[in-house]
Amino acid sequence: MTDIILGMGEVGETLFDLLVDRKFDCIGIDLDNSKCKNYTENKIIENPQYLHVCLPGELEKFTDIVIEWINRIKNIQGVVIHSTVKPGTTKNIQERSPIPILFSPVRGVHRRFLDDIKKYTKFISFDNAEINSEIKKDLENRFEKVDWMSTTKTAELAKILVDTTYYGWLINYAQITKMICEKENVDFDEMWKFADEIHENLGNRPKMFPGIIGGHCVIPNLNLVEYENLDVIKTINEMYEKFKK
Repeated sequence: MTDIILGMGEVGETLFDLLVDRKFDCIGIDLDNSKCKNYTENKIIENPQYLHVCLPGELEKFTDIVIEWINRIKNIQGVVIHSTVKPGTTKNIQERSPIPILFSPVRGVHRRFLDDIKKYTKFISFDNAEINSEIKKDLENRFEKVDWMSTTKTAELAKILVDTTYYGWLINYAQITKMICEKENVDFDEMWKFADEIHENLGNRPKMFPGIIGGHCVIPNLNLVEYENLDVIKTINEMYEKFKK
């Protein structure tokens, strides 16, 4: 049986390496033919089992592309979306497809992505009452450390709000305190020593580095949630960027 990775960017390539390392047969598909693994255009995929979607979640026609590939690859047992997507996306795809559509966000720092995916529990979600026991076992064999969430929207929001947005919020506070320290001619690192023992004992005073939020996760993911108050993260980041200049 064959697992298909759709989208061979950083997430897709890492997932491909993980599954191959765990002795599963995989092919990788990408618009860029040089990134494809064990696949050539229009190749018939023998014994397809699971389609793992790792396309950029902000793609305008993300849902249509996934449905197109579901229809193109015959007889797959299920689809797992690993992309960071707008809440409700997985359910919308499920409503257009007869096969199980699951959502399982990735976690980890990009420079050590493979190690982190192996280390962290893989949260997987499904909207129907109960997932087929065979699919459940198959995915637990692939990801080994698995926790099941009750709805796909819960997992979609968890990725955005609890992972990337929360991280951005913490950096924002570091940015604010850095700007105040500069204004008051106070040493930032010395001031933050005040939190060391509190954080050690309570775990709720993390000191963050006051850098400019860049990359393709924290700020872009804010656009996936329809809650305008979160835009304050962008505003503070832009203010800090001007301050640094």
